[in-house]
Amino acid sequence: MSSPYRDLAFAQGLIALVSLLLIPLSSALAPGVHRLEGVLHGLGATLTLLLATYTWHAYYGYAKGNDAVRPTLERRLWMTNVLILATLIAGNWLYIGYQAPEGAAEWFKLHAPAGHWVIMEYKEFVSLLAFPPGIAASVLLRRFAACASTSWHIRSVIGLLLTMMWFCLFVGFSFGLVLAKWKLA
Repeated sequence: MSSPYRDLAFAQGLIALVSLLLIPLSSALAPGVHRLEGVLHGLGATLTLLLATYTWHAYYGYAKGNDAVRPTLERRLWMTNVLILATLIAGNWLYIGYQAPEGAAEWFKLHAPAGHWVIMEYKEFVSLLAFPPGIAASVLLRRFAACASTSWHIRSVIGLLLTMMWFCLFVGFSFGLVLAKWKLA
């Protein structure tokens, strides 16, 4: 028997997904020469954060000792890592235009120095830190999944690594939205 709120939860999730995907697509209408890079980076960041959150849902079952969800968790985690890498590549492509003469970095340094020196540099550093915990969690999940003697410890470390990865993605995503809002304002 399905929950009476299943359809409502599905509708809310669909509305949230469409709303989140429309945010980076608005960059396509913004002025500037780096619109494509901005759209790709924004879509990548949005999809990565959504997939990382979805990966967390698979981890809950694994943390409770349900080994049947391990392949699902492993697949989602590898997909998240691939999206993180693709988003970092798109972000570095966009960073070239950001640091260009008369680019956004120059504008931020003149009009909102905290936007560059604190928000942007911190955002870039934290965003780069999302990849190593994701890879480490994937390797641990693959390598030590069958070890019954260390099962609880490995599950805990994987949970900690997933938390670190998700937090870094969330900070990077949130600060990226702040920077985009400041520049467009």
